[in-house]
Amino acid sequence: MTDWIRRTYDSVGVTQWPAGPHLAALQEPYLGKVFLCIDVSSSMSGQPLREAVAGAHEFVAQAIAARYRVGLILWNTGVAATVGLSARPEPVLDGVRRASAGGGTNVTPTLQAGISMLAGLRGDRVLAVFGDGDIGAEGPAVAAAREAAAQGIRIIVRGLGRHAAASLAKIATEGIDQAEIAGPGQIAGGIAAMATSLISGRRKS
Repeated sequence: MTDWIRRTYDSVGVTQWPAGPHLAALQEPYLGKVFLCIDVSSSMSGQPLREAVAGAHEFVAQAIAARYRVGLILWNTGVAATVGLSARPEPVLDGVRRASAGGGTNVTPTLQAGISMLAGLRGDRVLAVFGDGDIGAEGPAVAAAREAAAQGIRIIVRGLGRHAAASLAKIATEGIDQAEIAGPGQIAGGIAAMATSLISGRRKS
């Protein structure tokens, strides 16, 4: 089980059985929301992208089981594709299966998109970012990460290799000590276990 997932939930109590038609709306503010952000730059072509797709399947399954709504951002030089938050795995998995590699890397538009989609929501909000290289211009990326933190949005990262991990660590809000994925064959496991060191970083929204 991934350790980034918050274990403590508050919720509006059920006052009738069977539950009334408004239960889902009452519960929604207390559910977690996470966008899985996967690098699809040209260097991800082949095995790395296949591994990322496999890792996304496990990540999504665990997040939904833990009552998170899950969305997807595919990123390279900009935002390549997005899938909105869903309680069902199919939209995100369909999106990641259609991914193709191309372009360079600039994480700032992805952070800005994630902030835009998460800032007005309640509950634990997370951007889970995987990349295999640079983050683009460091100043704007760090500024966007600080804005996310100010909005109460957590950023957890995984990077393929030491350089990518060090670059992504500059935008992480927690868990940077285990940001590195050693090699392409470990991408699936790294994404699936995103930020297993984040127990101490969980917070209740």
